[in-house]
Amino acid sequence: MLSIEVGSPSRRAKNIDETANKEGLGTNIELIDEVWDQAVARMEKYKEKIKKHFIKKSRVKNFQVGDLVLRGTEASDPTNTEKLMPKWEGPYKVKEVLRPGTYKLINMDDSEVPNTWHGLRIRKFYQ
Repeated sequence: MLSIEVGSPSRRAKNIDETANKEGLGTNIELIDEVWDQAVARMEKYKEKIKKHFIKKSRVKNFQVGDLVLRGTEASDPTNTEKLMPKWEGPYKVKEVLRPGTYKLINMDDSEVPNTWHGLRIRKFYQ
């Protein structure tokens, strides 16, 4: 009941049927598992849809050992990403393919670049 209905009961409070109310609540309790299962199914469907969207959006490029590549400056130095700064730096050579999409790079003078690099953060260099 609302606090305003305590002093003078409203039409809703006068016409309440306790047995029908208890039966309705019992039915709701029985159906809660079904509603929960439907919500879980919708959530799984939504997750699959989001997963497909991001997989489609992120195409990892495959490089071979010896390919010349550029690496993103945002990944190598996140503090130096001003508006007119170059977006890519390099060229570098692919030294090793650790697994599909993960690469070890070396400079043109054969000195190793620290860290491994993801295929989304590098791109092919054309001479």
